[in-house]
Amino acid sequence: MLDALKSLLAKVRLDLVDDGRTVVWEGKRTPIVGALPLDDLDPDAEAGELLAIAAGLEAAVKYPARSVPGEDLRTGAAALLPKLERKRFALTYDAVCDKDGLLWSDFGGGLVTCYVEDQGWKFQVMGRARFAAWDTTIGTVHSVARSNLYHRAALDWQAREVALGDGYDAARAIMLDDVFYDRAGPDGIVFAVPSRDLLMVAAAGRPLSPEAVAQAYTSAKYPLSPEVFAFKGDHASVVRPTA
Repeated sequence: MLDALKSLLAKVRLDLVDDGRTVVWEGKRTPIVGALPLDDLDPDAEAGELLAIAAGLEAAVKYPARSVPGEDLRTGAAALLPKLERKRFALTYDAVCDKDGLLWSDFGGGLVTCYVEDQGWKFQVMGRARFAAWDTTIGTVHSVARSNLYHRAALDWQAREVALGDGYDAARAIMLDDVFYDRAGPDGIVFAVPSRDLLMVAAAGRPLSPEAVAQAYTSAKYPLSPEVFAFKGDHASVVRPTA
């Protein structure tokens, strides 16, 4: 697994040395103080799992969370947006930045919502120390980020796929109740996020094909999950095929 991870990191000019205990970027060595979450990878989503670990290392080394003295929720969260990632992204980030871990909320199905500032060519992640200084709840931060994303671009409520290409298409799954509420069945709204840049939503009488989701996942540049989910009550659960 380390060799596969090193190959991914090489694409973003990072190197993993000392048996996976140190990350090197432009000559700077950053120790990994916690354990990299390389055990028990989901065999059906191994590509996404490894990429989440690589992305977590890149975020921790290149774009770590920052604190702004005197900042409050109103000024700090004005540019905050949500990002959907595999949980191993957050666990990996915390293995490097143990003193200021990542702020995230559980989305379900092995996915988490984290929060970022979009600075054009990079995403600055939101850390727990900055969040603590705001003296608010994670629910409020989540609501603000969701509202910011909702107003970023209008979505077609009749669409079966959302692929705007701005890096937030998968994250728009947190807005399913806002846009696609008429598609809710007894178990919720059926959807998939095979990649960071694609949200697939089932329509009445037109269920999602697990094969189509798996194909989109396999061909993705940034694969996220090959699963089909149901969204209900701001939480996703995996839809298991019936016999």
